[in-house]
Amino acid sequence: MKFILQLFAFVIIFPFCSTGQSYQIQWQSCFGGSESDYAVDIVKSGNKLYCLGTTSSNDGDISNYHGGTNDVWLICLEENGMLLWEKTLGGSGSEGGTRIFNASINEFYLLCGSSSSDGDIGNDPYPESTDFWVVKVDSLGNIIWDRILGGNMMDYMWTGTLTTDGGIVAFGWTGSGDGDVSEWYGMYDMWMVKLNSDGEKEWDFSVGTDDFEFGQAIIQTSDGGFLLGGSVTPGEGGNLECEPFNYNSEAMLIKIDANLNIQWQQCYGGSGHDGATALTEASDGYIFGGYAGSNDGDISGWHGEGDIWVVKVDFNGNIIWQKCLGGSRYEGNVKLTLTDDEEILVSGATQSTNGDVTGNHTISEYEHDIWIVKLNQEGELIWEQCFGGIWDEQVQFGFLKKNDHDFVIAGQTDYGPSFDVACTPHGGQYDRDFWVFEIKDTITSVADLTVQIKHLKVYPNPAGNYVCFEYSKVPAPNNGAVIKISNAQGIQIKTLSIQETEGIKVWDTRNQKAGIYYKIKTTSFGGGNV
Repeated sequence: MKFILQLFAFVIIFPFCSTGQSYQIQWQSCFGGSESDYAVDIVKSGNKLYCLGTTSSNDGDISNYHGGTNDVWLICLEENGMLLWEKTLGGSGSEGGTRIFNASINEFYLLCGSSSSDGDIGNDPYPESTDFWVVKVDSLGNIIWDRILGGNMMDYMWTGTLTTDGGIVAFGWTGSGDGDVSEWYGMYDMWMVKLNSDGEKEWDFSVGTDDFEFGQAIIQTSDGGFLLGGSVTPGEGGNLECEPFNYNSEAMLIKIDANLNIQWQQCYGGSGHDGATALTEASDGYIFGGYAGSNDGDISGWHGEGDIWVVKVDFNGNIIWQKCLGGSRYEGNVKLTLTDDEEILVSGATQSTNGDVTGNHTISEYEHDIWIVKLNQEGELIWEQCFGGIWDEQVQFGFLKKNDHDFVIAGQTDYGPSFDVACTPHGGQYDRDFWVFEIKDTITSVADLTVQIKHLKVYPNPAGNYVCFEYSKVPAPNNGAVIKISNAQGIQIKTLSIQETEGIKVWDTRNQKAGIYYKIKTTSFGGGNV
């Protein structure tokens, strides 16, 4: 009786260690004009990409600039990066785009800041001040409705979150004690304001003391409440109660329920400046990302200057693990994205060329590469990769997951062509363009597609000099079993024999070409099952 384990399209991947670089740029484009243009966020709808940012240009790809300092700039791309249309939004003052969310099919929420009272701003109850500006647009960028929110002092939009009822919550901080701000505790408070899908204000909520509290991250949690994150220097009064390490800023999380009651709050950090700027929810707790300027308190493994800081907490805010990422220079601008199996993708920017960072392209310690890091569920670094050229490339919220192996990044560049930057910015050096590109893992590692078909496992991740086939509960064969390895064209390239009912068969792959793993299929002959 003979049992055959048949493996289709098995071609070994590159011989790098666990932090090896495998993502390749599929396409890229620069968009902008002769002044500085900053991409901040990107979403996908159907087969199109919508990228939001800020422009100060009135030429190149930009049309209908409103004047003043900046306009919000929205561009629509084909999935291959070809520009379909672009739209400026703003008035005679200064506007900036912060986040874009899919409101519904072919409709989008734009979260922006505004200091104008004319142009595309339909009504500004608080002239001569900077306010939240929430805009709903259709698939061509036409305004459906817009809403100025805040008061007569400075209100700064930072981020937001969709809500399960189809509305939007805008989040940042406020220095206003009037207008839409129902409660103000002094200086700057974290401030969140909820609009329904028609742009009507439903509620607002402030978190703060008489000192500085900056709201920088928010998600709606699975229980219908919200988790808020930011950077705080708690003072007197208000509704914050955490004990900071010292007078420098702390990262802070505040959990509130659906009725806006504070359930718990917690400060995190050390003696330096620390903050929380990104949040996501996992199946067993929350993960926040931010910046660490400390090497004590809750923080260990600090590399110097400023690290990206990733922390896993339970549903009550207790630390499970923490991880500093970076090198001897500065890292920042964090967004967290979970894979389907809850591994953590950290997107940001780095100035370092040491520590956790490899392959930084910059020639100056003051410039950045875009830096992508993958952590497992325990916070261990799996791989990291830099994208950029000799000058400065950065990304903020513009990291879009298409699937676990395919991402679109919308950031900025100020020089090219150089290394990864194949396009030329319109304004020359120091005047930034949107830099939008797709990266794809064309060499899928074993762990990403590691499968257990009945009793067969294939590993490690990534495979370098060998691949292990671990099998068990194979019925004892008279003539042994066979693992057949075929390439993508179906041509058999290797046969490994099995004589035992369980064990590990090792394939020496040092002479194999790089390629892709496809799924494993098992078949049997002679009436048995493998």
